[in-house]
Amino acid sequence: MTRKTRFSTMPLSLTRRQVLAAAAATSFAPMTTLGRNVIPTSSRELWEWVRHQPVLEPHLAYLDVAGAGPTMRAAMVAEYRAREAQSYRLATMSTREHWVAETTRVATRVAEFLGCNADELCFTHGAGEALSLVAGGLDLNAGDEIITTSREHPAALAPWLVLARRRGVVVKQIDLPAPLSDPEQVLGLFAGATTDRTKVFLFSHVQCADGALLPVTDLCRFARQRNIVTVVDGAQAIGMLDFQLRDLGCDFYAGCFHKWLGGSHGTGFLYVRREMLERIWPLAPRALDSISASSTAAADVPAALRKLGNLVPQLWPALRGVESAMELQRQIGRSRIEARIRELAIYTRLRLQQLSEAEILTPARPGSWGGILTVRSSKHSAADLTTVLTRGHRVHVRSVDWPGSVQGAVRISVHIFNTHDEVDRLLQGLDRALRL
Repeated sequence: MTRKTRFSTMPLSLTRRQVLAAAAATSFAPMTTLGRNVIPTSSRELWEWVRHQPVLEPHLAYLDVAGAGPTMRAAMVAEYRAREAQSYRLATMSTREHWVAETTRVATRVAEFLGCNADELCFTHGAGEALSLVAGGLDLNAGDEIITTSREHPAALAPWLVLARRRGVVVKQIDLPAPLSDPEQVLGLFAGATTDRTKVFLFSHVQCADGALLPVTDLCRFARQRNIVTVVDGAQAIGMLDFQLRDLGCDFYAGCFHKWLGGSHGTGFLYVRREMLERIWPLAPRALDSISASSTAAADVPAALRKLGNLVPQLWPALRGVESAMELQRQIGRSRIEARIRELAIYTRLRLQQLSEAEILTPARPGSWGGILTVRSSKHSAADLTTVLTRGHRVHVRSVDWPGSVQGAVRISVHIFNTHDEVDRLLQGLDRALRL
């Protein structure tokens, strides 16, 4: 229990001494301390240990990973160590040979976690930037259609709306039912909106508004048969779900490492299916040869990074933090993490169903939702409800806009560091707020 006391009282502003002390307790190289495994094996001890891994305000029930994820302590330590090493070894780390080798190593390791090839991966500052690379890099002409939904994140939709103004492409937004009763509804709506001018399907793996899991594989298969490019926003999926990118069949997949993964903030990626790399133009080429993925220039750097831009030298400390967060997930087990998230989400849903004034907007069908639940009230604004929860109950959730509703909705996202007691606190506060 000494470890619990030390972590729960650690201040949010970490000094160098505290960072190094945390490193001794949470780093993953090596994975043992004093001959004992750092990560507990039993579920009860494991989830108690996990509670202290993210850097969070003490006594706050944080249920908004879908909005912004806290950084894991081990990731923060790894990033700090990398920044220190980068400054100390500036002379030796500034050579081209060093960054070629380190770029390849980082890309290979992250690609193994994501389930793709290192040649298909480039790094960005987040999912929004990755989606902008696709929107700006594809050859689209006036009248070409992009089919998407009315519930995409603004950062995912904005690049395509700008493209509509600049080039005259047509952005068609489908209104999805809420809650979705069947994933086949989504495929049917996309298919019904498809014409011979349709060039792109843009949709989320996990929708940020209501947490619905869309049928990515089915949509991608349908699109591939019609030579339609698929662009998937995976900001809410990486770190929540156990899957491999290569199994989805998509052409492009954008993600971030600072939500459910718990990696360093300001980090993300774009996956480009290898066959699609020649069809996308770089937005910030560093040299003429970079316009071709098959260029012999810097041929020892993975292809997508060579063509679309290599941010590893700039993001290296933050990416070291990402590697540490990935190692944490690997050690716990990605399938075990997804199961824990679903367990907490199911418990939360069962409790929400007891509130007569709360309408659940997240699909009810098993397997069609993960760690995000969205509810709304016909009498209370979501902003008012979230304010009451924060100020009166020390519970942080997010109010989100909802199409056709002036009240908005309350979005709840649960992660492995949350507890059933925190969910109970949420529901007690929400019950009281709805009675006002």
